[in-house]
Amino acid sequence: MKKMIIVGFLSILFLILDNTLMPFLNIKGVYPSLLLVFAMCYSIINGSWSGIAIGIFSGALQDVYLIGAFGINMLLNMLMCLIASKIGEAIFKDKSSIPIITCFVLSLLKGVLMFVILYILKIHFNVKIIFLNSIYNAVVAVFMYKRIYKLCQRKFMVKNWKF
Repeated sequence: MKKMIIVGFLSILFLILDNTLMPFLNIKGVYPSLLLVFAMCYSIINGSWSGIAIGIFSGALQDVYLIGAFGINMLLNMLMCLIASKIGEAIFKDKSSIPIITCFVLSLLKGVLMFVILYILKIHFNVKIIFLNSIYNAVVAVFMYKRIYKLCQRKFMVKNWKF
């Protein structure tokens, strides 16, 4: 229960920071998505079911600010977090190079899929920011991944099976 409260609190905190602080740290009008990076890093560390749950929750939070297309972020975040969790099953989680590359590639993939979906829905989307946003997300992942890994190793965050 404590784990869900902490993850929920961090998700809401990152959403607030995404919409208040990050626009001031933009480079050429592009700023990172702390919530997406958190969700993908958390998914890499904790596996598929946690990845799906955090993907849906973070996507629902992001969809609040996406006018005219509710549910797209939920779907795309869930898919990106599921892919991240599958990658996390095949790597050493204490090393941060693969998770950072994963955050870059999955941010790029999410941006392209978002563009395609919004293009089909005839909603204008600036395609030029996708690559820059992905780079910025990877830079944020450099600083965020190790902290999330350490958080997930805490005693209250690890689920121990009792037989």
